[in-house]
Amino acid sequence: MHVYTYCPVCGSPLTTAEIENRTRKRCPSCQWIHYENPLPVAIAYTVNDHNELLVVRRAHQPGYNEWALPGGFIEAGETPEEGCLRELLEETSLTGTIDNLVGAYHRHTDLYGSLLVIAYKVIITSNTLRINHELFEADFYPLEEIPTINIPLHKQIIQEAQSHEHLRSLR
Repeated sequence: MHVYTYCPVCGSPLTTAEIENRTRKRCPSCQWIHYENPLPVAIAYTVNDHNELLVVRRAHQPGYNEWALPGGFIEAGETPEEGCLRELLEETSLTGTIDNLVGAYHRHTDLYGSLLVIAYKVIITSNTLRINHELFEADFYPLEEIPTINIPLHKQIIQEAQSHEHLRSLR
């Protein structure tokens, strides 16, 4: 997120003020208010026809060299579902369909600030796995054999997706 020091409308130096019960930057000249909104992110909890989970080892920050779920920033003009499927395709060459929403989460990172993370369960429709420069490796694993996931949010998404599956199987 862009951090403003000067007003993007009139160029005046910004001050801080208590607005709507939050400390915000605002322009004393034209009254423009800087609302610091989260960046949208989509994560793909991706399974194949053997119900194995796709995990990737990241080659960039955040989470350099960590095992994770594929995902990334939703771009302007995309729905969260479109962003999720695009990120999956870019990182792994896999295509898929959205099965269901796993959850929506807020996180704060040192690198990007406030994030709104939307996670979907994706069922793949292609089996040709080829990784791009963002990953060191990727593969499908039975749930009991996935590599250790250290990123807390990704662990939470996996747990919640598994809970959803358990509840769906009881119906």
